[in-house]
Amino acid sequence: MGHRISRRTLFRTAGGLAAAGALGSALTACSGGTGAGSTNSKLTMIWWGSDERHAAYKKALATFRKDHPEVEIQQTYQGYDGYFDKFNTNVAGGSAPDLMQMDTALVAQYARKSVLAPLDSYVGKGLDLTGFSKTLLANGTVDGKLYGVPSGIGVNQLTVNRSGLEDLGLKLPDREWTWTDLKKIAQDVYKKSGGKIHGVDDGGGSTLQCFEIFAREKGQSFFSEDGKKLGFTSDTLQEWWEYWAEMRKTNASGPPAVTSAAHNDLTKNAVVIGKALFTFDSGVYGAGGSITDAQLDFLPTPQGDWSGAREGNFVNGGVLLSATKKSKRVADSVKIMSFFAQNETAIRDMQLLRGIPPTEKARTLIASGLSETDKLNMANADYISQRVAKATDALPNPVPPPQGADQIWDLLFQSNLAVAFGKKSIKAQLGEFFDQAAGILSA
Repeated sequence: MGHRISRRTLFRTAGGLAAAGALGSALTACSGGTGAGSTNSKLTMIWWGSDERHAAYKKALATFRKDHPEVEIQQTYQGYDGYFDKFNTNVAGGSAPDLMQMDTALVAQYARKSVLAPLDSYVGKGLDLTGFSKTLLANGTVDGKLYGVPSGIGVNQLTVNRSGLEDLGLKLPDREWTWTDLKKIAQDVYKKSGGKIHGVDDGGGSTLQCFEIFAREKGQSFFSEDGKKLGFTSDTLQEWWEYWAEMRKTNASGPPAVTSAAHNDLTKNAVVIGKALFTFDSGVYGAGGSITDAQLDFLPTPQGDWSGAREGNFVNGGVLLSATKKSKRVADSVKIMSFFAQNETAIRDMQLLRGIPPTEKARTLIASGLSETDKLNMANADYISQRVAKATDALPNPVPPPQGADQIWDLLFQSNLAVAFGKKSIKAQLGEFFDQAAGILSA
């Protein structure tokens, strides 16, 4: 669906980071050409996605062309793998596209290498961003300038088998719940099911949806501002692992064998196989298994219930639309960005294929055509977005993941498993984790 942040998103982003990091050498090796669109009378536009996203883009762009016949568009699309490698080659050769779908995790790298065009001078003129919150626009903003228009809202959340909860006589927790509340209902699930179902999958090794939010609630980021070191303390990770050790001990979360089997395999996720009712891996939506006929629901990642706890959730921008700096068609690209942001037909065509729509107007437009699960998902994302926008104590959005981030994420997962299997004590694993992480980030 594109609007949930999952573990697969993390590892996919890692590939994009590697490609973006290689851009500098590619520009050095190849002289910069004549600029995007210089030998093509058509505006060139590229994006990645599923077949459904491709079809929706093409349908919407056909509508755009009816109102703007003077703007001919050459459309190129593919999957995510290799997308940024191909883009880098085109940039280095002087044939970059005019308009592109950009990854929020990579926009800063490309903007700082002068690949993307700043859009600020078009806002309120050719670019209509009515209804976009400052929090959301921050995802396309680099060093105070706007380089990308967010397509939607991406949030951190849990997916819940609500049917399973109700079968046990339990109610869905309130959205303002805490980590203590999660522990209680997870323990209740195990007891009410007669020991057949755990409450939640083990989140001790999960980065997004989970530990990163916990750290932010303590005022700490996952990575430092410059990306050269971790942004959280050993005490914070120790408290986190102790929480999950207690969850496993009381059977509130499942055993390490289930956690290990589910790593990067949705079909073995604890909720999908019927071994838990709550999961931090929101990619399970649509994965089938025991939840095929279940009514799913969604909750924000729990809040801290200690003194001084801060808002830990944040909102990302789905994907972005960005124009390239050397393009001679930036003004036309801006027309297309504005069209996707505000045109009712385009909004209905795209539905949730680029994320939950970024404005209240857009969300209202598509609501009637959504399934009940999609409506619940959108409502939870809207709730989180509004709460984050009102928060006065939230940290800025996370910095783009640095080189080596994928290794750190996997290290966290494997370290938690080592503790869960009893191979290492929490204290011993903490030392190893921070030593290895420092080596990865300094390489």
